[in-house]
Amino acid sequence: MNIKIEFRYAVLTSLLMLLWLILEYTVGLHDTYIAWHPYVTMFALIIPIVTYRLALREKIEDKYGKLTFSQAFMCGFILTVFGTILAVPLQLAFHKLVNPDFFANMIAYSVKTGHSTPEQAAAYFNLNSYLLETVIGTFGFGILLSLILGFRMRTVK
Repeated sequence: MNIKIEFRYAVLTSLLMLLWLILEYTVGLHDTYIAWHPYVTMFALIIPIVTYRLALREKIEDKYGKLTFSQAFMCGFILTVFGTILAVPLQLAFHKLVNPDFFANMIAYSVKTGHSTPEQAAAYFNLNSYLLETVIGTFGFGILLSLILGFRMRTVK
């Protein structure tokens, strides 16, 4: 089984997600325009949708134009596993090196706007919570995307 395609696209997805986080930080969505963060950050979901589609297209070419649902799903599943593994160091790098004030800013904003108490905000906005959310979210969304795109992009019915 050749998994070079899946690994390459998992790395590409991870790097693009890191660039997205850096872009959010650079334009001020983590401090100045923090109120817009929950809405704008959802657009990041476009990245895995595009990269998974590209991976499946390349997989179709690699399989001489014939790709079953199970082959397409496995491509997405393997990409998801690699992507989930890579998401952890990506989040660590971002929160430790690029924006170490992320959690303090989010806690302050959440408390200031009355969305939560300081204790609730601190319990949610911390590195461990975000790492767990990243792993579960990346894996869950990746599986869902693999199922949908695997069904839509199969070439053998």
